[in-house]
Amino acid sequence: MARLIVKWRYIKPGAPKQGEHYVDYIATRAGVEIEDEKWKDEPATKEQEKLVNRLIADFPDCKDSFEYQDYLSAKTKYTATEFIDKAIEENVDRIGKKENYIGYIAMRPRVEKSGAHGLFSYSGEPIKLSKVAKEVGNHDGIVWTTVISLKREDAAKLGYDNLPAWKTLLRAKSQDLANAMGVSLTDMKWYAAFHNESGHPHVHLVSYSIGKEPYMTRQGLEKLKAAYAHEIFKNNLYEIYEKQTEYRDELRAESKEKIAEIIRDINGKKYENETIELMLKTLAEKLQKHKGKKVYGYLPKDVKNLVNGVIDELMRDSDLQKLYELWYEQRENVLKTYRDKMPARMPLSANEEFKSVRNAVIAEAMNLSFSEISTVDETLAEPTEKEIEKSEKKSRKDYKKAWQFYDWAKACMDKNGEEYNPELAAKLFTEAANGGITVAKYKLGKMFLNGDGVEKDIVKAVEWLKQAALEENEFAEYTLGRLYLKGAEVEKNDVVAEEYLLKAAKHGNKYAEYVLGKEYLHGENFQKDVQKAIDYLKRSAGKDIDFAEYALGRIYLFGLGVEKDLPLAMEYLRSAAARGNEYATELIRQKELFDKQSISLCISRLFKYLCGVLQEKAEAEFSAKIMRTDKKLRRRIAEKKQAQGLKLE
Repeated sequence: MARLIVKWRYIKPGAPKQGEHYVDYIATRAGVEIEDEKWKDEPATKEQEKLVNRLIADFPDCKDSFEYQDYLSAKTKYTATEFIDKAIEENVDRIGKKENYIGYIAMRPRVEKSGAHGLFSYSGEPIKLSKVAKEVGNHDGIVWTTVISLKREDAAKLGYDNLPAWKTLLRAKSQDLANAMGVSLTDMKWYAAFHNESGHPHVHLVSYSIGKEPYMTRQGLEKLKAAYAHEIFKNNLYEIYEKQTEYRDELRAESKEKIAEIIRDINGKKYENETIELMLKTLAEKLQKHKGKKVYGYLPKDVKNLVNGVIDELMRDSDLQKLYELWYEQRENVLKTYRDKMPARMPLSANEEFKSVRNAVIAEAMNLSFSEISTVDETLAEPTEKEIEKSEKKSRKDYKKAWQFYDWAKACMDKNGEEYNPELAAKLFTEAANGGITVAKYKLGKMFLNGDGVEKDIVKAVEWLKQAALEENEFAEYTLGRLYLKGAEVEKNDVVAEEYLLKAAKHGNKYAEYVLGKEYLHGENFQKDVQKAIDYLKRSAGKDIDFAEYALGRIYLFGLGVEKDLPLAMEYLRSAAARGNEYATELIRQKELFDKQSISLCISRLFKYLCGVLQEKAEAEFSAKIMRTDKKLRRRIAEKKQAQGLKLE
């Protein structure tokens, strides 16, 4: 694979020089030309080997050069000479003075000149070598020196074996150079020379700032390398040839098939992982307690670690690992064009390229919150006869005759009894009411309200109920409260409804306590107050109202205004279910079913999501390398056909 080597270094003002002993070699070796080339294949001399070893010791980064690799492959006089030349050339800035370095890169053998020397710059104006040498030598700031190198065969195929191509490249990327140095384009100065070496054509680049002091970071250097590499390799002429085109298409097809095969394996799996289940449940609980945004960047460290842990556990799957490795292979193939060493591979959870996966895990954990089921209370039981009579404060001894009318009226209301006569019952209840029995007034109100054995009469019903309520009958107060709350038989009045219900609750009415709790919880008719709601519901639940227990179960199960408490929620729901509450029974059933299915579905969705992201990234990395050349390929083929006089399609 074609590869670009970029060597980058800086010279501080007044920095001591090392390797002064190499200066003689530079002076004597640089211009030597020998016609007889038989010497090239002869073994390297001992003097050459000593110099090679000394160069490696003094300048360790020389080992990364193409020339050193050639020398290791065959230790001949020629490869030794090429390496020694290259090593000294790349480090001449450390050996001599800065002004000598400028002269060296501008005038050495095989430099391509456009005039008296080979130096060029961003401006394109004629350069006076002596002036530039002094300018650089006298600069009191940091001077950066760079060598950008290609192999001869790559340079030829890529079109970078000539001076104009390198001039165009460096001038086009001047802004990238300034960005990498952390200075403005107007403050930056650079000079360069192209050396058309037989084995490895390269350019020397000197840059510095006349304003702000430059500062190069590792990240900035990588961006600059990438900018040079992308520009150089976009003109890749390999794709001109049909064999390479066919190979590329085959490789793309093989890569897609490999990805598709892994996807098929993943889609055919059933995912069960107790560790992930536990981690997702814990994450869901922590997210419920988190007050801020439910987004990875806003979460506390311990929750972030839990999210990363879920991803790491998911990535233990062998097929997902294969996809991730395939993505890395494609990515590294691109990086190899301009990097000597590949960055260490990191787990997917730490890879910023896949940060969307983190928020996908968070979203799935949030989905584990069990959806609410609405409360229905139309079947709320009516007060029993014993409860109603127990509320009566008038003693049977003192109101004996009135109680006799009341008992006779009850017998007349018994539809299964021989004395059933609702009309007579109404008259008898009236006698009892007039005799001071409050509960009889409540009974009359209910009869006229429901049309129970008498003609329905809302006015009479409200009148009798209000009379009973004035005498603090809790059931009359409760009934009036419900009547004004619903607004079906009378004009709706939430204020009056709340007043009656509060009075009934004050007198210990468990039904009123339940209704108040429900209304304060939802806040539709009364002002919402969750704490009040819980207080009234607990009072009602303590008196065996199953709907109050069901409502409390929902509150603690879903965390409606309070912190979730699953054990307490299930305790209330099971108690309500034991009393025959069908809604509590159904909620328990759905919760148990949800626990079994939702985690499995959640994990499965995460696997599929990860699979999709990895597939997309892997294909994108592969396509990125070839898409940039498609237009170029078509244009080159068209040019070739035109040159041959062929008709374009």
